[in-house]
Amino acid sequence: MKCLHADIIAVGSELLLGGRLDSNSVFVAHHLAECGIEVRKKTSVGDQKGDIQEALRDALKHAHVIVLTGGLGSTLDDCTREAVAETLQCALIKRKKAFDNLKACYRRLGRSVTPLLARQAFLPSGARMLTNSVGTAPGFLMRCGQSVIIALPGVPREAKVMMVSQVQPLLRKFFKSNRHYWHHSFQTFGLPETDIQKQLNHFLKDNRGIQFGILASPRGVTVTVSCWVFDGRPSSVKKISPGFLERAYMIHQIRDCLSPWLFAEGDRTMEEIVGEVLRARSWTIAVAESCTGGLVAHRLTGVPGSSLYMNRGVVSYSNEAKRELVGVPASTLRRYGAVSSQVAMAMASGIRMRSRVDVGVGVTGIAGPGGGTPNKPVGLVYGAIDGPQGPQSQCWKFHGDRAEITLKTSQAVLDLIRRYA
Repeated sequence: MKCLHADIIAVGSELLLGGRLDSNSVFVAHHLAECGIEVRKKTSVGDQKGDIQEALRDALKHAHVIVLTGGLGSTLDDCTREAVAETLQCALIKRKKAFDNLKACYRRLGRSVTPLLARQAFLPSGARMLTNSVGTAPGFLMRCGQSVIIALPGVPREAKVMMVSQVQPLLRKFFKSNRHYWHHSFQTFGLPETDIQKQLNHFLKDNRGIQFGILASPRGVTVTVSCWVFDGRPSSVKKISPGFLERAYMIHQIRDCLSPWLFAEGDRTMEEIVGEVLRARSWTIAVAESCTGGLVAHRLTGVPGSSLYMNRGVVSYSNEAKRELVGVPASTLRRYGAVSSQVAMAMASGIRMRSRVDVGVGVTGIAGPGGGTPNKPVGLVYGAIDGPQGPQSQCWKFHGDRAEITLKTSQAVLDLIRRYA
């Protein structure tokens, strides 16, 4: 079975000028891999027709699949349609179905389709229209020799829906690949990436064709193991290959190796795991935050069903708020200062008592860039928890800018809740 290769061409001058990150290429590559197609090259080009054409001509020399994202809208700088049509020497034709979809969409918005907006209904002749069920601009797919060209909108939600519902089924039909991309990820927190690598040295030396990735972020360190395999579709359970058993055994070993810091596998987040353990305990929780400004509560309530366990969150930023909202004694603030384990503990017990919940959480610290002292530097954070298993507190020293410290703190506090429960 031949290996199928793809190129991604991300269109948009804002991608080159720092105005926006290209998030489309990440999920496009992932969904192509699920079809057995490996992305070998990604190119970002501005909204110049000539640059898009040059990138497309280069991709046509070697790629089985070419995915363009962006440039399908109605403004004058949206020229992906024209670039593809001119490169393949075909005309742009107004599609009735695309135009009817446009009229229906803009009618719901109380607008009419102007000639400028109608540009979105013109597609290269011979192209298969990809319906946009969550936006206005349709995508399209067409063959050119041995290559398949796919054009998707630049809006991530629109591109993703189109990729999953229409593009993937077509690619599987066209190529019928028995090659697929296998990967497994481990989410850890509490150990730096260099120390994670030391823990995994044995596996890195004896990788048996497995690729390892170690990626650090404010949320922790993600370890990924991956490889391309030919042992049937990922969903197949009819035949268990030796390669499958080897990979399963390796996952088991890595899981044991990372267990003290492992909080999830796959793409699950810390807040999702915390929600699960709170539900399993039938515990309710309330949070009093200072330096995180409500981020812990925001992440907890971002999980569907969090009303089963999340009671309230209070941003007690000033000393007055700590006293008035969660009952931190003025004497504790005077004696130990706002950034101290004693104040964090008083915040946790105070919010627990006032909310009448099972678990109270308090967090206070110095996010910077100012406010630090030699004894209490920027990045010093205290977290505390008060609940059925008694009080606990923890001190962390984080590095980075204000946003990094805040995010790291929220992750650490959630991990404290997870371990407590």
